[in-house]
Amino acid sequence: MKRKNIISLTIALAFLTMAITGILLYIKQKAHAVEITHTLFGLLFVGFAVFHVLNNWGSITAYSKDKKSGKFQKELIVASSIFGVLLIGGVTEVFEPIAEAGKIFAGKRPERAKILNFEEVKTNQEAKGQAAEITIQKGEHVDLPATSIWIETADRKFAETIFIPATIQTLPAGVEDVREALREGEATKTPFSAVNFKALNAKNAAAKANFEGVTPLENFLVKTKINTSPPFVVVVEIKNGATTETYETVVEKAAGAYKFQGTASNLMAKGILSF
Repeated sequence: MKRKNIISLTIALAFLTMAITGILLYIKQKAHAVEITHTLFGLLFVGFAVFHVLNNWGSITAYSKDKKSGKFQKELIVASSIFGVLLIGGVTEVFEPIAEAGKIFAGKRPERAKILNFEEVKTNQEAKGQAAEITIQKGEHVDLPATSIWIETADRKFAETIFIPATIQTLPAGVEDVREALREGEATKTPFSAVNFKALNAKNAAAKANFEGVTPLENFLVKTKINTSPPFVVVVEIKNGATTETYETVVEKAAGAYKFQGTASNLMAKGILSF
């Protein structure tokens, strides 16, 4: 058994495997198994290539230099030029379009989930009831929401307040950039009144605020305590400009998570009550 033959055959098989996995990586089929296989055979190829070069050092020097004149062979100049151009193009990222061209075979990847941030507010912290959290994710085009949250008994009578802001913020008609308008002090703050909320006003026109300030502009999380015993209904009413929407969830027991449902889902993208 000849060592030279083993080295040559191993290099050939390693090269074949690297060629296949290299093509898969080029077209962005980056399965972990493909990456591992490519790396392992790459290391094998490098290791045996060293022995191959040592075994054929005489031939390599003959390819590189003319024995009689001592001049560099044209083949060495061409090979070195190709090597240099590719190396410089890779290091400087000039050839990035070529290296990334394989993306057209990868297919469209699903968009990454957007990172959502939620402002935390607290209400009814002095109460002795069941701790609960209500997550409100606003609709994409909601600029200046005013939100009220309350509980109704199973027979739909007003029971208690969960979140009612002390003030409601409004802007002049025709304002396009809400945040700029707020920075410029163009917003008008008025004390909360149940009259401003249709469903709340119908249930309890005398409802009082339990949160100092306005409804957060962005998504928010209400940490609260609930005194009402199940079953009951949690109601969320959101007003944005001239549009008002109501969302509800029926709570059978104070455990687990409940999703809010509404006839429309423009002002609130998602709402969750959890215990």
